Amino acid sequence: MMKILQISDTHSRHRKLKELPSADVIVHCGDFADNGTEEEVLDFLNWFIEQPYPHKIFVTGNHDLCLWDAENIEDLP
Repeated sequence: MMKILQISDTHSRHRKLKELPSADVIVHCGDFADNGTEEEVLDFLNWFIEQPYPHKIFVTGNHDLCLWDAENIEDLP
């Protein structure tokens, strides 16, 4: 059985999430940024990459503005 952890709408407060449950996949379903700045997005991505889940998926939301038209991001870890 595959376990999926779904989070969303953290609005730049992702670092306050402590002791997340174990899972095979973590999915962030949008609005990880608050104002959509590059600084917010990079902070989230660095945090997300560090999470101990074998598979990671994130979806941009309406607050994640700087990624909407981003180019050359296909090689993110």
